[in-house]
Amino acid sequence: MTEYMRRFDRDATASGIATELVARGGTVIESLVRPELMDLVREEVRSDLAAGAERGSSALWPEGNQTAGGLAAVSPTFVEELLTHPTVLEVVDHVLRPERPMVLRREEAKETNRSPATAEPIADGGTQLVWHSGRTRSHCHHYNVGAAVMLEIGAGREDHQYLHRENAIYQPYIERLDMPEFIVSTMWAGSDFTEQNGATRVVPGSHRWPEERVAQPSEIARAVMSKGSVVLWLSRTLHGAAKSTSTANRTGFFTSYIVDWMRQEENQYIVVPERVARTLSKRARQLIGYRSSPSLGWAKGRDADNLLEPGQSGQL
Repeated sequence: MTEYMRRFDRDATASGIATELVARGGTVIESLVRPELMDLVREEVRSDLAAGAERGSSALWPEGNQTAGGLAAVSPTFVEELLTHPTVLEVVDHVLRPERPMVLRREEAKETNRSPATAEPIADGGTQLVWHSGRTRSHCHHYNVGAAVMLEIGAGREDHQYLHRENAIYQPYIERLDMPEFIVSTMWAGSDFTEQNGATRVVPGSHRWPEERVAQPSEIARAVMSKGSVVLWLSRTLHGAAKSTSTANRTGFFTSYIVDWMRQEENQYIVVPERVARTLSKRARQLIGYRSSPSLGWAKGRDADNLLEPGQSGQL
């Protein structure tokens, strides 16, 4: 029997979606936005890119496929309708448990008993800052966009993309760390995702597998979904684009959300110029990375919640 992913409609609660995502490693929200929005995003991306800029050229996306990065700089519709969609951000709030959630109120995000390190006395009259673990359920101060890219499967793609995990980009540096969930990834269906045109393959439950376990065909689900739907998965969930027997390309818009203490996969400060960032909503600017925690990402003389403006951030 082939594996499946549970699907939710657009009116489902974010907490229920997040519970399923954590339990199974992947899930689909059907028809979360109007299909016409996807056409508008695609038009905005196309109108801003030079000819040939979408050509695939890597092992993950070889010739015959199309890719475009830096979507937050070229598509206002992507930013304000997809990247910052409140349902998606509420799910991410539940999963990544930031101290500063994007949508949830702090008490809903279960921020509990976060205490700064205490100053413990030293015999020479000095003190030492000591961090007390176990006093918080938060995974991060806030989270950022890891990458925001358009990914198109070329018509007639002959091979499946290899199944991989999002955390692979940080390997081998984190493989021995016992760490909480740190990435939630999304793929919006810019066109209908079908068995024929390369709908994303996802392996439910694989986020709990040993690294060396190889998926069996019966364990692989397909994110078959209508245009305007979105599939979500976790950092250790195996996934990959499927081969295509269609005569048309399959378009998806990918976004990952990562904890603020990990390096962003795509350098948002380069791909989204400051002049563009200033035109975005506050929530979008914060997701791109123009905010800081008390100890990470600060800029002296800049506001912690909006690093484009004067204010105070950091500890200096």
